[in-house]
Amino acid sequence: MIKRSLRTQIILGFTLIAGVGLSIIAAVFVGKGEASNQEDQFQWQTHNLTTILQRNLNRYIDVLAFLQDHYMVMQGQVKRQEFTSLVARSLHAYSGIQALEWAPFVPQTERLTYEKTIQAEGYATFQITELRNNKELVRAGDRPYYIPVTYLAPFQDNEAAFGFDLNSDIVRSIALQSAKDKADVVATGRIRLVQEQRDQFGFLVVLPLYLTPTVPDSIEARRTKFSGVLVGVFRISDVIEEALKDLSYSLDFALYDQNTMVNDQFLGRYDAINKTVTTIEDKAIFNAIQHSSICSTTTCTHKITVGQRQWQVQFLPPDDHLHYGASATLLTGLVLTISLVLFLYSLSTELAQMKRLSDLKLEFFSMASHELRTPLSTILLSAESLQVNHQYLSEEQRRANIQRIHRTAEHMRQQITDLLTLTRAEAGKQEFNPELLDLEPFCQQIIEEVEAGCNQRIVFTRDCQNRKAFWDKKLARSLLTNLLSNAMKYSPNAMDVQFTLHCNDQTATVQICDCGIGIPTPDQPHIHNAFYRGSNVGKIPGTGLGLAMVKTSVALHRGEWNIKSREGQGTTVTVKLPLE
Repeated sequence: MIKRSLRTQIILGFTLIAGVGLSIIAAVFVGKGEASNQEDQFQWQTHNLTTILQRNLNRYIDVLAFLQDHYMVMQGQVKRQEFTSLVARSLHAYSGIQALEWAPFVPQTERLTYEKTIQAEGYATFQITELRNNKELVRAGDRPYYIPVTYLAPFQDNEAAFGFDLNSDIVRSIALQSAKDKADVVATGRIRLVQEQRDQFGFLVVLPLYLTPTVPDSIEARRTKFSGVLVGVFRISDVIEEALKDLSYSLDFALYDQNTMVNDQFLGRYDAINKTVTTIEDKAIFNAIQHSSICSTTTCTHKITVGQRQWQVQFLPPDDHLHYGASATLLTGLVLTISLVLFLYSLSTELAQMKRLSDLKLEFFSMASHELRTPLSTILLSAESLQVNHQYLSEEQRRANIQRIHRTAEHMRQQITDLLTLTRAEAGKQEFNPELLDLEPFCQQIIEEVEAGCNQRIVFTRDCQNRKAFWDKKLARSLLTNLLSNAMKYSPNAMDVQFTLHCNDQTATVQICDCGIGIPTPDQPHIHNAFYRGSNVGKIPGTGLGLAMVKTSVALHRGEWNIKSREGQGTTVTVKLPLE
């Protein structure tokens, strides 16, 4: 009785320990699953937000390209009212645009004539201006040339920019020079707009115009023929708020310009709750990214391109929170009944595995005694023939013996390799070492190896010229060798085996078709099991490892496969493997 009580206590104690341990493991896995789902959702949202911002900016820049086309057609002869009418629709459609401008190139020698021309249009006080100490607009000082804002739409609320010399500011001037030389859209770094009345950063996107109907080929010609720029004026807050106004994502983020000095990189911070952009930099976002477990180089930080500049978007990761599913799993796992069930399940699984290993050992020794003894005898007889009759054998006979030894040894090596691969795969320890393979040469080499010493022919049809695949070479070789060997082994000698290789952008499809004995319908659910052979194979030699090896290779490559077979009418095996 005492022994039985002690035994019961030991069993109960073991059950409790096993239940607690399994419950903790289950809770950890559930927690990881919840964390993974949270990370996937966050990554999906950040990708979508970045795409939306990039798309919105591209739309704005396309407006300038449209204006440039019009100017080139009109050879620069665009009137003020025509410009206003031309951009009216764009301003109405894209509320994130602060203003669209045209600013001509005005040499210093033509300044007075230019100012009088604009004054004659009804702007009596017009003059070319610049900012003094970044605060007060004053008459521009003397310089070799000016690029003053001349056409401006909408005029209301942007009057301060009328006549402002874009060349008077270093940030604007750098962008102008770059656009002129590259003949392409260029964005400025962050600036304070002349017409700015809020505490916001802005930026300009400039597109150069030339005196010629087409863009000059050389930089020197572009500088000589430069006639002015089309300018898109944007508040960063307007661009972001307009792009995200209809979205319900609750992600805060900050924007940084990667093409300028560190102190001038910050562009703005988006507050998802209020759906507004502020110029107050919050280091909490950067710190959260540095310490978050879900942030990586492609999760919390994304890049967008704006007129030759790279902007970085830093998203604030979600706070780590309690995973209720993991807690529920842990509490449930502590229940004695479930702990007992889990323990019994674990015990029965372990017993089944031990029985399976025992059966595999018996099957292995049985296979070894039957399948390996014959090729060993062949090798020994061939080697003995070479040794004893060496001087009487012709060169062709000696070569035939050596080739027979090599083929038989290679066959044995493949059998042992397949068996070891299956054993490692079942234990979860099979290595997977992919490398780039040229598909057609790789398949052709295997065909030549399988055909060697056989009277049958493999007809190879393919459409994967110059395609490469990221496969494990050893596993792929075993897969194809086993399929081709089976097809030839179980087919009449006079019948060809059809090997088709087809590729698309993501997948390579291998199809091997024979006209052999086929697989009986009752055997088909079991043919991928190790050592299992069809009931109709008769005296045809084999180990029953081939299709088991195919199944393992396909699984390790994350592919799929199927078999269509009718007894006496042949078999078709189709394997689909991803190229990467």
